[in-house]
Amino acid sequence: MTEILAAIPWIVLLVVYAGEKLQQWLLVNALNDALKRAQSQAAAPTIGIPSAIAAAKPPAPAVQPPAPFADAPKWFQFALHDIGFHETGNNQGIGRYIAMAHCGAEGDPWCAIFVNAMLEQAGIAGTRSASSQSFRSSAAFVQLQGPATGALAVFWRGAPDSGLGHVGFYRGEDAHAVWTLGGNENDMVQIEALPKSGASFGLIGYWWPKSVPLPTGGPVMMPAGSPVHVQTPPAGTAPASIAPAHQSGITATMFGGPQSAYGGPIDDSKPGVALPARFEGVRPRVRVTSKSGSVDCAIVDVGPWNTNDPYWQTGARPHAESGTDMTGRKTNRAGIDLTLAAAKALQIDGKGLVDWDFITSPEVA
Repeated sequence: MTEILAAIPWIVLLVVYAGEKLQQWLLVNALNDALKRAQSQAAAPTIGIPSAIAAAKPPAPAVQPPAPFADAPKWFQFALHDIGFHETGNNQGIGRYIAMAHCGAEGDPWCAIFVNAMLEQAGIAGTRSASSQSFRSSAAFVQLQGPATGALAVFWRGAPDSGLGHVGFYRGEDAHAVWTLGGNENDMVQIEALPKSGASFGLIGYWWPKSVPLPTGGPVMMPAGSPVHVQTPPAGTAPASIAPAHQSGITATMFGGPQSAYGGPIDDSKPGVALPARFEGVRPRVRVTSKSGSVDCAIVDVGPWNTNDPYWQTGARPHAESGTDMTGRKTNRAGIDLTLAAAKALQIDGKGLVDWDFITSPEVA
């Protein structure tokens, strides 16, 4: 009995030790299970998306704000691009608009010429008249009950029945003025606030091309303090890229000389052309075709006749076809010049008709 009593403390100590070890084992297992569950949840794929796809999913792109006037008619958007153009004096230097509009002449007041040019550029036939009042009587235009962005705002000048006035594209208004985007406004293309009524000038109404669905928008109220002259294009309205169309039936003549507008002499032994506008940077190549064949050419000079007539950008005909250039000189109606080598390849002796296309993009220029 004495031996049993003596062993009791050791038995109790053994039980306590075993209990501690059991608790440690249970605690370690519980911690291991919790760690495994946490790792499993961290590695679990997004619901419905495999983990590899979820990991590779790119961040959402930043939302880009819409371009200014993105919902405006094309002719209005084209006009925005030309804000800042200034005549060269006494209604001169407007040959590009004359060619696009199929009306008018250097020296004419050119508000209607500009409006017609922008309409034609957008594929809408204009009145082909240099009169601001021509839109009122043309069967191709309808009068609106009220304004809308891009509508043709027609004004009278001197007296309501004078037959004189102004025309531009409606931009907005306040109680006293209409903001119009137009040409020949302070001798340039700009947005200008014009009075709705006055002693010698006033608004007649708004017109719209009959071939285009009627606008659903209405008046645009200009915020207080809006500038009365806008002479630079709004941010985000960089010129739209207009794919150059095939140029057909263009009168070609021959040229050469010791000095190119791009520097250095013109090489008569290499196929080359001159086009009547300057290209900046890398110049595209041009394929010229006649009845006798075709030849690929470098652009080696600026001309013939004009130096700022990029007719290929708008689908217009070369300004020189009018019979005079932009300075009033009489022309031979040529819209492209050929080096001696290019003319020989096309079997053109001095002057002839050709077609031409860009074979490398002019957008790199």
